[in-house]
Amino acid sequence: MTPRPTRLILAAVAALALPALTPAVAAAQDPAAVQAAQDGYDRLGRGDAVGAAQSAQRAVSLAPAHLDYRLLWADALLRADRPAEALAALEPVQTLRDYRVQSRIAEAATRAQRPDAAAQAFALSSELAPDAAARAYAARAQIQALMNAGRREEAAHALDAAWTSGLLPGDDPLNAAMAAVAVGDDERALQAFALAEARTPLTGADALNAGYAAKRAGRDDDAVRWFRHGLAGLPTDEDLSPQRRHEIGREIETLERRGGFNASVEYGPASTVTAASPGGEEVLQAGAEAYWRLGGYNNGRPVDAFVRAYGTLDAPAGQATGGDSVQGWAGLRWKPFGETNLVLEASRMFAIGDAARDDTMLRAAWSDEAGGDLRFDRDSWTSWRLYADVARLLEAEQTLAVAEAQAGRTWRVGQRDLATLGVGVAAWHDSTLNHDTAAGAGPRIGWRRWFNAREGAAPGSYVDFNLGYDFDLSGDRGGLRARLAVVY
Repeated sequence: MTPRPTRLILAAVAALALPALTPAVAAAQDPAAVQAAQDGYDRLGRGDAVGAAQSAQRAVSLAPAHLDYRLLWADALLRADRPAEALAALEPVQTLRDYRVQSRIAEAATRAQRPDAAAQAFALSSELAPDAAARAYAARAQIQALMNAGRREEAAHALDAAWTSGLLPGDDPLNAAMAAVAVGDDERALQAFALAEARTPLTGADALNAGYAAKRAGRDDDAVRWFRHGLAGLPTDEDLSPQRRHEIGREIETLERRGGFNASVEYGPASTVTAASPGGEEVLQAGAEAYWRLGGYNNGRPVDAFVRAYGTLDAPAGQATGGDSVQGWAGLRWKPFGETNLVLEASRMFAIGDAARDDTMLRAAWSDEAGGDLRFDRDSWTSWRLYADVARLLEAEQTLAVAEAQAGRTWRVGQRDLATLGVGVAAWHDSTLNHDTAAGAGPRIGWRRWFNAREGAAPGSYVDFNLGYDFDLSGDRGGLRARLAVVY
């Protein structure tokens, strides 16, 4: 699952255009209140926020209806990093439709981690702000406050209203883009990123955020371009950890992929769904597949066209081997869900060898795993994999299925190799056999060598060797299992 990167829009909340306060001149004021307020202004100007807060509080106690003194008190408390007290100081005037009041309530509530109060005050601030820049800032901040309060749907409505009215993206399209990213509106985010890039090329974290938005929107070329710019703008390990650099490189490799080639040799006691042929006690099978991606990665929902051929190299007497056993396929497969690795496949089987057959196969495969890719934040880690695959041959009325689970420990050896030690359990089903279901479990070892790395991209190819032994659980299918595969 791809994580969704965000930027803290309110990182510079204090930069909100708060009107500067100066001592009010009014002959009718209490001289003691005026003197206390003047002392507060002087102390705040010298950087003595605590002393300024004390003087302003005294001025408010002497003239509680004087708004400027109350605002001075709130400013001093905010400068002293006492936002909760600033919020309390502003409570008597919280209903005033005055930008000076609402903008300070918004800042105090944000810093006091009161996102609901902040969202309400930012909404009023956006209405009351004196200029477009301040209105746009308050609108973005309201969206972030709603997100912080867990009110995502309201945040999306607020973004839509601000964008429809023309308030956003405003004069700060980069932060407008991040507001759109936060609520999941990648199309508007990309509009704003494009406006920001027209002013200054995106680099570093900004480019990476744009890259993830483009990936989710299915704009693979833009995503790759921004990912590469982001990596170039964060050249050292201090800027970006080796692990994060590898993860972004994996995104680039995935988005740039237009097709591939896989080949494998497998030995074991079980039938294989891919080969669509019954297994025996000792079956050695080999095959290869080439595929072409149609229409790009589509945010994890690619469509591939493929051709495949598998055959049996060695089997017990009575089963076809060699050229007679070679079976061909041509078809399409589709991954319909971005975050779930479910693949649906439809293909036409065609006979290459004399013992092969013509048929139509419908197939569904699901898997989930962790730990199979290189990691650079540690030397070893827990790894696991779940896999289920079922196929139906329509004309033969045959069902083939396999389910596997494996867990263990993986070690990185050097920069490109992984070694895994674990245990696994597997079950097979072939509706044409008398004992149509079998299962086994036992130890597993594996070695994976990654290669074919391009500039900025993670290695996209590997050689895999897996060896295991299954103790029979049912169906008399225990024994040695081995697989050598090249994924390119």
